Amino acid sequence: MKAYILAGGLGSRLFPFTFTTPKPLLMLGQKTIIEHILDRLVDANFEEIVIALSSRGWMYQASIGNSYKGIRVKYVESKSPLGTAGQLKYVTTGEKEPFFVSYSDSIIEANFRDAISAHLKSNALGTIFTFNLVSKIPYGQIVLSKNSIIEWKEKPSINVTIATGAFIFDPKFLSYIPEGRRYGMNTAVNSALKGGEKIVAYEAKNFIDVGSKKKYLDAVKAEVSSLGEIP
Repeated sequence: MKAYILAGGLGSRLFPFTFTTPKPLLMLGQKTIIEHILDRLVDANFEEIVIALSSRGWMYQASIGNSYKGIRVKYVESKSPLGTAGQLKYVTTGEKEPFFVSYSDSIIEANFRDAISAHLKSNALGTIFTFNLVSKIPYGQIVLSKNSIIEWKEKPSINVTIATGAFIFDPKFLSYIPEGRRYGMNTAVNSALKGGEKIVAYEAKNFIDVGSKKKYLDAVKAEVSSLGEIP
């Protein structure tokens, strides 16, 4: 099975860090963000990893090269950013087998081998890696019935299932993505669901989101903290 890493965005939420360095090549601890992702893919025995880009491919070549810990690495560069699903469509032309997809700003802890096995047994068009997130709302929630207040909940917590930024898809999924235009993964998935397709969830153990400046800096602090005190 091939693995695709979608790294074709502009990284605008991480300006000014990404003015000179693509987001996946920013350092997180002692290695780059994309190396953290690649390390998690190595144990799943992918036959090839394809990195989808829209610019600065030479920087990836210089940083990673054409293989990573024994797995072939290939680069495909579009002329402009196409969104997550649009980029996927661009790089998977002719794909005939199920494939794995990862965003380039999510570092996911999950048993990829088990997820692949579960996907192949599920008869589903796609598997989305999910995570159960508990988030505290920093405001008082007013519960209404029409225009009458029923309850005031002070800073409640909400529990939601979120998409972590990793997927397994069968090639048919690509038919729900238009050619050569910007298209989001959520739009493509919703289109497939409206088409009657089966898409299932696989729960990740954890994930680190480094897509925004705050999230990236939080991840950097956590990584530095994990190294312990330097005497």
